[in-house]
Amino acid sequence: MQVTNLDDFEDLSEWSAVVSGQARLALAVDTSPHESAMRMDFDFGEGGGFVVARRPVQLTLPDSFAFLMRVRAEAPANVFEFKLVDTEGVNVWRFRDASFDFSSHWRPLRVESRQIEFGWGPGGGGAPSMIGAIEIVIAAGPGGHGRLWLCDLRLEDRTPSQPASVRASSGKPEHVLDARPDTCWQPDQLPAWVEFDFHEPRDYGGLILHWNTPQPRQFKVLESAGGEGWSSVYDAPRAAGMKNYVYLPRGRARLLRLTLDGHEGDPVPGLVAVELQPERFAHSINDFFHHIAEDTRRGRYPRWLYREQSYWTPVDIPDGTTPALFNEEGMIEVAHAGYSIEPMLTIDGKLMTWADCILQQGLARPPLPIPESVWISGALALITTAFAEGPADRAWVFIRYRLENHGSKPVRVGLHAALRPFQVSPPWQGYRNVGGARHIRMLAFRDGAVRVNGRLALVPLSKPSGFGAATFDEGPITDYLATDRLPSAQDVLDLFGYASGALRFDLVVEPGAAGDVWLAAPLAERADADPGEVSEVSFDGEARLDAACAQWSEILEGVDMELPVPAREYLACCQGALAHILINRDGPALQPGPRRYTRSWIRDGVVMAAALLRFGRAREAGEFIRWYAQFQAPDGNVPCCVDRQGVDWLPEHDSHGQFIFAVADYYRFSGDRALVEELWPAVHRAVDYLEQLRADRLTPHY
Repeated sequence: MQVTNLDDFEDLSEWSAVVSGQARLALAVDTSPHESAMRMDFDFGEGGGFVVARRPVQLTLPDSFAFLMRVRAEAPANVFEFKLVDTEGVNVWRFRDASFDFSSHWRPLRVESRQIEFGWGPGGGGAPSMIGAIEIVIAAGPGGHGRLWLCDLRLEDRTPSQPASVRASSGKPEHVLDARPDTCWQPDQLPAWVEFDFHEPRDYGGLILHWNTPQPRQFKVLESAGGEGWSSVYDAPRAAGMKNYVYLPRGRARLLRLTLDGHEGDPVPGLVAVELQPERFAHSINDFFHHIAEDTRRGRYPRWLYREQSYWTPVDIPDGTTPALFNEEGMIEVAHAGYSIEPMLTIDGKLMTWADCILQQGLARPPLPIPESVWISGALALITTAFAEGPADRAWVFIRYRLENHGSKPVRVGLHAALRPFQVSPPWQGYRNVGGARHIRMLAFRDGAVRVNGRLALVPLSKPSGFGAATFDEGPITDYLATDRLPSAQDVLDLFGYASGALRFDLVVEPGAAGDVWLAAPLAERADADPGEVSEVSFDGEARLDAACAQWSEILEGVDMELPVPAREYLACCQGALAHILINRDGPALQPGPRRYTRSWIRDGVVMAAALLRFGRAREAGEFIRWYAQFQAPDGNVPCCVDRQGVDWLPEHDSHGQFIFAVADYYRFSGDRALVEELWPAVHRAVDYLEQLRADRLTPHY
């Protein structure tokens, strides 16, 4: 291991202090038992925030590394962070310890590359590489004041010092390392094993296994510190395809062993090559799939796996709870933070995805919130339409795939509705369980419906030509569709948890004609439905579309406006925004978004209530104000934000005035004196709280 000294802290001229709010930070040279140290004197005062010691650097990080330092402190137990900022100053990675040991004795601190997670930035993820700055951060927990000393900052390069050796139960295992596609390790019989010795503990993130046949196989991966005891780290009882990707997050061992198993008479597979992947390959499950997407043809995975943003819109009924998401490629996520449903086409045996088309977006019947995604490829157009309809507790999302043939010859098409373990939200829009990959452990087609993880997921209203599902190790559904076929299994259990599958519909579309495929998915996650529930959606999709349009038209046309032609597009824009306010609503709670922002901030809610009032929707505005008022503290403090986890008491003192305005604005447009009288004591308390804040701030301390 090579270790490089980064700073001896004899001179702090390259370090700078950054603080938030009223926090204070001073940096000074001090001593440790053996060398100079940097001392961070900080004081959060009566508030919170953070303090940062920042130093510009020029570092190129290896695949595996560790930052080494010694620390001691005299401070309350606040949060410690070690941050890396890229050379552009926009992407940030961090090690965060919310229970950091702020004890007074000197101790070593080791921050390994596997502990450093992507924080934020347009890069969207991945591991740090080109670094332009290091930051030492103390963020307020209990706050207060104190000191942190840091010395002996070093970088350890954990790049292996020698190549691996290989041995096997039989055959010629050296072929898996020779990088030749025409040779392979072919064991004499099953079971069999091949073993890699790195001669020292080595960090890794996964494997890519290349085979000489796509036939089914069984394999396991085991690791050992010295060869005396082995631990199973990956099990693939159902695998297939020419290539397998193995997820080994935080892997570290001296020895790795791949075992092959099977039943009597099973063919013995040949292993062409084994690619050991660095830590960054499996820094997270999303990074793992990102690397897989990079290794395959563009379009075989959602756009966010290529680190690209895809725009999306919510789909729901006016009084729903949790909207579906629909993105510009026609990908639909029905369940909250759930799996996706994606259209894919096979034409003349070739797979066509979003990446092979010209993409357009629109509304089925403007300005109603019924979005469409349009793929155009030559004379063929695929129009995906999504809308919600039904009572609040049993609403369904309906999906219509319409193929239009604008050419002069009939077109034979295989249309597929693929179910995949990916959300519409990318990881960089993550919050709690929102964003990135999503588990599909069980996938099955039973009783005329697709079920995901045991719950009703998708009902084909048009008769499908077939259905197939595969585990992750058997290959993604796109690999099957690329050869114009479906997996043979109707029901799979995936131990890794990332199965995929598809419904297929065979269509012949005549010149100048169109063909429709209809599907329905329950908005609320439900356990296995009885035959009666499934049959209730076996109706005319066009009739349901008409019903949804009628409902939205009644809501959005509640206020008559006479406008000149150039201004009507602005009215349509306002009506679309009004629809989204209602779609993102969770009961009485007004929320700015359907996933990342499923919280009610008072300022956002008051602005949305103002929009509702001006378009004749006084009921929803009044329900929001009454609901939010119950969270006011006895002293009049109005919280900045409320969600299903409770109240956020972060001090944002516009909250009290926002609440007072909301009550006044509601009365101005509704004339409803009863609600104002009900909330009048709350208004008084908010005014009193503002007066007290003002009195506190008009003191010499401020």
